[in-house]
Formats: sequence, structure tokens, C-alpha cells
Amino acid sequence: MEHNRRRIRGRHKPVEDSNIYTIGDTVFVPAASPVMTKLKLQSVTSGDHISYFTTTGVVKPLTGHKAEVASPFDGRIVRSFISLGQKVSRGAPLFEVSSSEYLEHVRMFMQAKKQKELAEKNLARKKDLLEKGVSSRREYDEARLEFDLTDKEHEKTAAILRIMSLNPDDADLIKPLVVRSPIAGEIVSTQLTVGQFIRSDGDPLVTVADLNKIWVVANVKEKDLGSLHLNDHVEIFTESRPEFPARGQISYIGDIMNQETRSVEVYIECQNPDHFLKCGMFVTVRFYQTLTNSIVVSSNSVLQNHNKSYLFVQAEPGVFVRKIVEVTSFNDKGLIVNSGLEPGKIIVSEGGIYLQ
Repeated sequence: MEHNRRRIRGRHKPVEDSNIYTIGDTVFVPAASPVMTKLKLQSVTSGDHISYFTTTGVVKPLTGHKAEVASPFDGRIVRSFISLGQKVSRGAPLFEVSSSEYLEHVRMFMQAKKQKELAEKNLARKKDLLEKGVSSRREYDEARLEFDLTDKEHEKTAAILRIMSLNPDDADLIKPLVVRSPIAGEIVSTQLTVGQFIRSDGDPLVTVADLNKIWVVANVKEKDLGSLHLNDHVEIFTESRPEFPARGQISYIGDIMNQETRSVEVYIECQNPDHFLKCGMFVTVRFYQTLTNSIVVSSNSVLQNHNKSYLFVQAEPGVFVRKIVEVTSFNDKGLIVNSGLEPGKIIVSEGGIYLQ
């Protein structure tokens, strides 16, 4: 039996050498090597691809779409016209305040208005008398000067009321101060308590916001700024509803870089009709870029050595040359080759690790 075993073994032909070897950057793989079965090849082509990168952002109200309202005068709240979540138009009454300080300003305005009316009548009378030759030019000039002075005083007292966001035409000594909304929107915060004494330098009592359109402020790293342009379309993802991204457009790219994070604020204008995006909410922002005539390869085809990226190009069957390349990430699908590789080449897309 032992003799038969030796005879059977003797009938087999010697196996050919299957070892791979390297000369410089060239790797030779014999056809019989088991390594050949582990290599997958890919023909390199160029084309147009849509790339994207993601970063974090925070939801903020548009400029002019949020107003924090306080009382312009010290006083006591005597009436509230609003409730939380209520929709209001611009100029809608929010609350009433009984204020002696306000009434003093109204009194000064009404007094100045009355003096202006009297001076205006006197000026008209002096002008008529001057034209009839009854009055002198000096008397007319004095009446004119008096009118100019009262007119300026009237404008000054009216301006004080306007600065306080009050309409001088609504001034009335027997009515309390009505504080109105400066914008249209929704009551998102209210601290009103009827009977409460308030101060003009106190915290805001009512916050009105129009959140139908908002800003998403994203922090974009320095290396990604070159791919951004105004009006580029952007997608915004939230943790609570990741399958329904909101869409927006870049409206402003900041000019100041954060020295610590090496990032720039990018403002994205976004429609928010259902108010799902809340002010202060953290979101994930995805920026898109169209790449023309670009080469995309699989991540498995690129290897690393001493901080350099390289891949293997097939020179001929069984012969592979190591090529240094510059790559950047391409979505979650592969890598973009920026230099070191041309279309038409055949590369090792998988198994390159066996050629090291």
C-alpha cells in the first residue's frame, strides 16, 4: 500500500512558481498565482458627477422677521390683546399701558400742535393784511418766525412719539398707551400680566416672529468654500424627520473666518411653511456640487503609504504599476481622482492590498 501511494504521488507534475515579485514600482503576478483570483479590475472613465459634503448648522430667524416688544414708557399693564401662538398683523394691538410718562409726552405734543395751529392762523391773517396794505412787513416776518418755531416744536414732539413706535395721530390724553406689533407674524413668547408694573428698560414682554421663511446658518470648513456659490441649492436634515429634508438656497457666504474652527458662516434661506424648523434647532446641511469630466474610483482601489495615496494600474496582464494619486472623498460611494490618473487606464479596484 505504501508503495502504491508513492507511485500515485509520482504521477503529478511539479506546480509552477506562483510567487509575485516587485521591481521598483512594478509588481509582477504570475498567471498561476492565487493572488490573481483576488484582484478585480476596472476601466477608468471620466464623466459628470454630483458630489456633496455635509456640515452642521443652526436655525435662525430672518433679519426683520423677529421682533421683541417692550413698553416704551414706565407704567402698568391694563389690558392684553394676545395669546401664545396667535397670528397678528403689522400694527395689531398687543397690550395697553397706563403711563403718566406717556401722557406727559402726549400733552406736550398736543400743546405744540395747538400752538402751531394758532401761529398758522396768525400768519395767514398777517399775510392778508400785508397784501391789503394794512399791516407792515415787519409784523408779517414776526408772524412767520413764530410759525416756524412752533412748527419745529410740533415736529420735535411728534418725532419723540414716532421714535417710541407710536402714531401721533392716535395721541389722546384720555386713552392709555396701546403698544402695537411692528411686524406680521405669530406670538411665540409673552410675559404679559394685567396689573403688572413694567419699566421701559426692562426685558421684552412679547416676541413676534414670522417663521414662514428662516435662515439656516451652516459652518463650512475652509477647504470646502471653493465649491460654494450664491443661490446653490441645499438640503437640510433633522434628527426627528431625516427622510423629509427641507430645501433652501445659499443667500450669503460670510467674509469672516472663525480662527479656532477654520470655518465660515454660510446663510441659507429656506421656506418653512409648516414651521417644522424651529429657531435654535441643530440640523445637518448637505451642499451639492456638479463635477464635470471627473474620475471616480472605489475607495478600495486607493491605498495609503507614508501619507501618500496610490493605486495600481495594469500595464499588461499580470503586470501592475504603482501610481501616486491625489484624491478627495466623493459622497459615500468612492473617491474623486484629482491628479495622477487618466481615462482609459485599467486599475485594480479591489485586492490591491495583496500587491503591496
